[in-house]
Amino acid sequence: MACKGSGVQIPSAPQIFMKKFLNETKELLLSQGFIAVLAIIQIRIVATNLGPELYGNIGVYLGFVGISFRLLNSRNSDLILMNFASTKKNFIKSAIQFELFLGSISLFFVLCIFYIYYKFIPSYLWLYFISRVFLNLLEVFKGVYTHKGNMKTYSIVESSSNLLRFLLVVTFVLINPSIKSFFYALGIHQFTVSLIVLFILLKKDNYSKQQVKFREFINISKNNFYKIRADQAVGLIPIHLDVVIIGYFANYYSAGIYRIAKKLVDPVNSIVVAFSPWALNKISRDDKLNFKNLTLSILFPSSIFIVLFYYSFGEILIGFVAGSQFNDSYTPMMILLVGYMFYYMTFWTRHFLLLNDLILKHTTARILNLFIFIISSPYLITNFGFNGIAISISLSMISQKIYELLIYFNKKNIQNNI
Repeated sequence: MACKGSGVQIPSAPQIFMKKFLNETKELLLSQGFIAVLAIIQIRIVATNLGPELYGNIGVYLGFVGISFRLLNSRNSDLILMNFASTKKNFIKSAIQFELFLGSISLFFVLCIFYIYYKFIPSYLWLYFISRVFLNLLEVFKGVYTHKGNMKTYSIVESSSNLLRFLLVVTFVLINPSIKSFFYALGIHQFTVSLIVLFILLKKDNYSKQQVKFREFINISKNNFYKIRADQAVGLIPIHLDVVIIGYFANYYSAGIYRIAKKLVDPVNSIVVAFSPWALNKISRDDKLNFKNLTLSILFPSSIFIVLFYYSFGEILIGFVAGSQFNDSYTPMMILLVGYMFYYMTFWTRHFLLLNDLILKHTTARILNLFIFIISSPYLITNFGFNGIAISISLSMISQKIYELLIYFNKKNIQNNI
């Protein structure tokens, strides 16, 4: 709004909010943007060199590993963040031990799954499996640096990790286009990143000299750990087993087509990942953060731009990234985009529930998500193939976020009436 007669433009409240928000998240946005570009280039090289069937096969392997490890490890950065509010003692070393212990259990799970499902484990997967145990330490790093509000270091580590993975995967696949090369590259990447993160955590371990021992750490963590694990467990099946399920009900070709569609909408999730540390840090310091400003000033306008971009240039994007053999990915990509955009505009509900001791409500929302996915996916895949799994995923995501919004508004109404 202009000040009459002065010639000076006074920024409106939304403009001030937008400027402040972009200034506080610029490192995270640049980091995730860089990561998204690398991911697109990597998809192009891997998909075009291996083709839909082998690309789908990789997706099935990654799905099994993802569900095995993330069942115990996903979002443990939130556990670290919550522990900082529970104790002033130094628990970093115990948190590192805890993540390695969980990683060992996850390794046992994944070995059992592969022996049951495939009756054997290819030799090239062993390096990938073992290195994945140590990658659990990344959750400790994320929790510590989210608490600090040090988004610059957080972003540098994220960007460097993804750049290293990109260089290794591209180099290995170009030299020898095979599944073996792909997983060797991932194994080396995971070992390297784990060592870097461990070095940073121990070097910057300048919290209280009062150390929390391993058993004490478990006692401090157990209540929140169980809540987070229950919350994550019900959400992991649609996220990690969608490719596995379509491979089971259809074939590896369909899994490959669907996986490209999902990979091409993943940049939306990258933006959410960029905004999440900011949101967690702000909510932990101010539980009255105005989500209306965030939604109307940032999320809604950007969502319109994103949808128009995919609608107008989606087919060109698929051709550029994966080649004409993946042209069928356009329709499932647009279907997935509907669910992803609803999730994008309401991503903050999860963080609000977490930091307002309502994580079990988020778990209920994820159970709803899982229920709709389990009920709808077999029928939809059987009748519509890769388009069916995309419909199922979008329906599940939208249902979950609507439930979370209802809980959020109910909580706000209670607070306003007190």
